[in-house]
Amino acid sequence: MKDSALLLVTFGSTYPGPHETFARTRAFFAEAYPDSDIYMAFTSRICIARWYKKTGEQYHTADVILDKIGQAGYKRVRIQSLHIIPGLEFSFIHNLYLPKFREQYPEIPVVVGRPLLDEEHDIRRVGDIIYKAFETRLSRGEGLVLMGHGNDTDDFPEANTRYERLNTYLQSLDNKIVIGTVDYEAMLYDVVEKHLHQALPAPAVLNLLPLMSVAGDHALNDLAGERNEDEELEEQSWMVRLQEDGYTINPQEHCHLHGLADYKEICQIWLEHLQEAEKQVLS
Repeated sequence: MKDSALLLVTFGSTYPGPHETFARTRAFFAEAYPDSDIYMAFTSRICIARWYKKTGEQYHTADVILDKIGQAGYKRVRIQSLHIIPGLEFSFIHNLYLPKFREQYPEIPVVVGRPLLDEEHDIRRVGDIIYKAFETRLSRGEGLVLMGHGNDTDDFPEANTRYERLNTYLQSLDNKIVIGTVDYEAMLYDVVEKHLHQALPAPAVLNLLPLMSVAGDHALNDLAGERNEDEELEEQSWMVRLQEDGYTINPQEHCHLHGLADYKEICQIWLEHLQEAEKQVLS
């Protein structure tokens, strides 16, 4: 056992691809913190239960992992959120998990790194990474549609506006880019469709990318799922609905089903957020 524990907190997934992403993310942080044992927790109990039933691999929520960390006797604890915005899932760290740990183990110092889209410079940096990844395709006249999730909380009522700020910045680089979300009412699919009709009429080529840490259920089904003949058009995936609008989307070529955590440059931002949190504690 090492002196320090580093806990990565993410929503979780029941699909194999995201678990490959999780493994690479753990390896990235293990290289950055050779003095720490690396742990990962899910905030979704549904993902925990379904993944265990499917594979036999057991994940836990962060409070369970933190209790194990405390019992093990680590000298310090680092926690890094792998969330995109400081929304509901991120609030669990401060409201549900940390109070109990600090009460039971007051002698163990804890630092918490912020989510990906924290400050304005983070938003611009993430925008630059995404733009650079698709610059060649955009230069050919293709478009880019990103799907985020979206959830506000009383603690962070402005969390969803980070999607709007990122959208504004990306469109300042290329107006053929647009972000929509699953749950944030100001940026649902109809907003995506309206922007595309104005900025990039069909039959233009569109690329699809999840604006999420991993390419899980929303990416595979809500964003890029195949047509379901039993569902109405408004219940189909964004890919199917955009194809119905006349846009060109080849699933093999234009559906980029990997998460933001698959970009090392994105992981570097999370890492720097954790390093900054440590500096603030020490200063």
